[in-house]
Amino acid sequence: MHPSTKQELREIYREKRISLSAERFQRLNNQLMEQVKALEMLRRWTVHLFLPIAGNKEPDTYAMAAWLRQQYPDIRLVLPKTARGSREMKHLVWDVGTVLVPNRWGIPEPEAGTIVRPHEIDVVFLPLLAFDERGNRIGYGKGFYDRFLANCRPTTQKIGLSLFEAVETISDVSAHDVAMDICVTPTRLWHFNTAP
Repeated sequence: MHPSTKQELREIYREKRISLSAERFQRLNNQLMEQVKALEMLRRWTVHLFLPIAGNKEPDTYAMAAWLRQQYPDIRLVLPKTARGSREMKHLVWDVGTVLVPNRWGIPEPEAGTIVRPHEIDVVFLPLLAFDERGNRIGYGKGFYDRFLANCRPTTQKIGLSLFEAVETISDVSAHDVAMDICVTPTRLWHFNTAP
């Protein structure tokens, strides 16, 4: 039987990612970026990104941000900032003058900036360790993104970024888990029907 619980898959895919050689990691990121370029974006959207944790071999969202700024000069990029002592995030505009400081998990965050409310965000790019063919994702297990997405508009696009392809199913999805609309991998764009 294939592993299918969040905990099993979290461990497997964390190890799988860390084990990538530098060359393969770079190649997967380059392929992922080519797929991102195929997404339909609007010029004046507000786009929420995450920044990679150094050493965790997460997708290179710095390259994505540079491409978005070049292609869509009017786009507004936003980054999360964890609220100290809680499991909530604030969302701040990321512009060229933003000072980034690593938080306790090593995630670069804006030191300060203009706050953006969740209902103002058009697209959220989601970090994940694994995902399934129905659009369910597995993150690091803290629930930050599920709580955040619950406060976004129903029309906000939820787009995962994964260096690996989907597993067949995640067996222990809960009612609080928010499914993705799209997941970008190095080989394709996965589109999910997330309507109830």
